Amino acid sequence: MPRPASSSLPAALNDAAPHLSAGRCGAASSCKPPQNAYRNQKCVHFGQFFRPGRISPRTRKCLVKRIHYAWWVFVACCVLSVVGFGLTINTASLYWTAISEDLGVTISQVSLMSTIGSLAGAAILAVTGQLFAKVDARILLTTSFALTAATYLLGAAAQDMWVLYLVGLVQGVTKTVAVSMSIAILLANWFEKQLGLVMGITGALTAVGGSIFSPMVGSWIAQDGWRQAYVLTAIVMSVTILPFTIFITRLRRPGVDIPYGYDPTTSTAQSADSGVPARRAYRSAPFVGFVVIVLLLQGVASLVQHVPTYLNLGGLSEVATGAVFSALLLGAAAGKFVIGVLLDHMPAPIALVVFALIGGGGWAGLLLVSGQSPLSVASFAAGMGQGFALVGLPLLVRRVFGGLDYATIWSTVSLFGALGNAIMVYVHGLLHDSTGGYELSLTINVVSYAVAYALVLLVIVAGRKLVFDRSSAREDQGPALTEGSDEAVASRA
Repeated sequence: MPRPASSSLPAALNDAAPHLSAGRCGAASSCKPPQNAYRNQKCVHFGQFFRPGRISPRTRKCLVKRIHYAWWVFVACCVLSVVGFGLTINTASLYWTAISEDLGVTISQVSLMSTIGSLAGAAILAVTGQLFAKVDARILLTTSFALTAATYLLGAAAQDMWVLYLVGLVQGVTKTVAVSMSIAILLANWFEKQLGLVMGITGALTAVGGSIFSPMVGSWIAQDGWRQAYVLTAIVMSVTILPFTIFITRLRRPGVDIPYGYDPTTSTAQSADSGVPARRAYRSAPFVGFVVIVLLLQGVASLVQHVPTYLNLGGLSEVATGAVFSALLLGAAAGKFVIGVLLDHMPAPIALVVFALIGGGGWAGLLLVSGQSPLSVASFAAGMGQGFALVGLPLLVRRVFGGLDYATIWSTVSLFGALGNAIMVYVHGLLHDSTGGYELSLTINVVSYAVAYALVLLVIVAGRKLVFDRSSAREDQGPALTEGSDEAVASRA
């Protein structure tokens, strides 16, 4: 019997084709998944990458699977991490000296740009979740990066500091939306399985981007001046990021797209389209716990900016200080990757206690040991501990509250974290001035890890009692999600 072309398949078999890509199936009449339920798992024939899959009439198997769209989103998020963080965020302070000398102002006046940007970013966090819920992510991110590029060009022509303050204000908003928050929101929306792995990889790539672009931007400033460096930054960012934001970085369409790893037989607690509504979450004990945890961990992170000063005051040379501080940054990159993998393969309490011990031990080591090599080991451990806050916490929020209103809930938690970080940077300076050293701050960091982990255990226990709501749009994806009540009690480890 000749093999029919895909276009001539009976209607019933065409409807079943997406379902058959998941594995072997019987007669076409027994495969009746809802329309488009497996849109992103269609298989394709060689040379027909963007066309419907070809089915073998004997085996009812796909010849070739299409790459799930979630992985294209992951690639886009990797670019956002490398270029977005590495080029536009990690290099901001490299311009300060050149701007100060060119405009005849003090370093403190220049650094006020970052303060204004941080405050603007903290303010926009209050509505970031709603922005992603109401505006197409491609439009939102493309507009944000276009504005960022435009402000770099505006800054390159600045002759007065007020122009650069305006640049800092706008970039504080656009970078927070398009870089700091978008990656976690996109990945949590598209992945149910391996979410820890992809978040860990994108988190680690921020350090890779910094290591690539920091010397590059420094070279631009040294050779062509900071104004030309601003122009080059705008060009590189636009060329590398905008193609992805225009064509790739969208959220799933309810009732059409399914997240990677979605299994219709799993409980509602495992579904990316179910969870605790934001209004109810804000009144829950786990949310209060997360706010306290993020304040503690961002207080820990804020001391990182004081580490070079602490090492210099301890007698290390500038070269040795740079080496020890580099170990901390490398540890942060490693920690973000490792904790993501651990959270995918073991219960959260076990993975997080490992990082609480590593992070707390690292800060204790910086307090107790001396010499470049021991301090480098302690610094690396302290950096690894940052994975607790930067990857572990957003993943834990996703598990406790689900994916229904994740963007809104996580952006609100991040708002408290941003405010806590900004305040604690100043508090650590006050503690140094009042005590003559950083010993008290280092001790506070060790205690903060212990308290944060204890609160994590309480949050996980309390989170198991939360009631998850289903997204009504999910119901058209099959009977597996339409049976039973409209709510399910979360059962999470």
